[in-house]
Amino acid sequence: MSLDEWVLQLAIGLSFGLLLFLLASGFTLTFGLARFVNLSHGAVFLVAAYVATEVGGPGWRFALGVLAAGLTGLVLSLATYGIARARWSRLGSDELSQVLLTFGVLLVFAEVARGSWEGLPRSLEEPAFLGGSWAIGDASFPAYRAFMGGGALLLAFGLYWLQERTTFGALVRAGVDDREMLEGTGISARPLFTSVFALGGLLAGLAAGLGAPVLGASMGQEFSILVLAFVVVVLGGPGSLLGAFVASLAVGVADALGKALIPTVAEFTMMALVILVLAWRPAGLFGLAER
Repeated sequence: MSLDEWVLQLAIGLSFGLLLFLLASGFTLTFGLARFVNLSHGAVFLVAAYVATEVGGPGWRFALGVLAAGLTGLVLSLATYGIARARWSRLGSDELSQVLLTFGVLLVFAEVARGSWEGLPRSLEEPAFLGGSWAIGDASFPAYRAFMGGGALLLAFGLYWLQERTTFGALVRAGVDDREMLEGTGISARPLFTSVFALGGLLAGLAAGLGAPVLGASMGQEFSILVLAFVVVVLGGPGSLLGAFVASLAVGVADALGKALIPTVAEFTMMALVILVLAWRPAGLFGLAER
């Protein structure tokens, strides 16, 4: 590849990585705070993407579609939390039970999407003013991808401010580091769990809405997206937003370069990245064991 093509693939990978961070941030906080493995996250993204294509459209309807996707993600995540809450005493810290329960919820949500949209792939039309492209030497970078990455970056900064500059963020960080100590101070973890589930669903829905013009909505997406989110959590370390951010960018770039250089084994590049990082830091880049 020429230098221009390298730069283009790097830009594509970074924009996708920023979108992936929105998806994975809620996943990693849920796992880090509540010690809960929520596999329904992929199906939340899927349903939210379909809702975005249904509600959204040209002009101002695009923003409406993204907002509808965010609200859909919030509602579905709270529904998942409600189901898990009813079984919490039996689930406890049993990861296998959590996986089985949330995988069942994932299948239910996916079947709802299949029945509602007949299992057909759909896409959201991007706004007209974002329909062009930017020249990078002899290559062209779609303007919408730049908008998608920029929007995801703004939301990432907002999430950073929420975690680092607010009382809620301090409580979440304390719960991730030592949940027993937090509860020992008299602060109930249950409202935090609910808020983190809701926030994670909202971010996943917004990611689905912003990504709908590029990724679209199609059956099977619930698994491919879930794998990417899980890889980010493993690489970055459960509960670490900084780790999720760095890992998301690394996975996005590895995915873009892998598809450009060796498309037949593109997924291997991402898994090779996982193997190398975990061989070096088994708890992830910013895992609790490494703090």
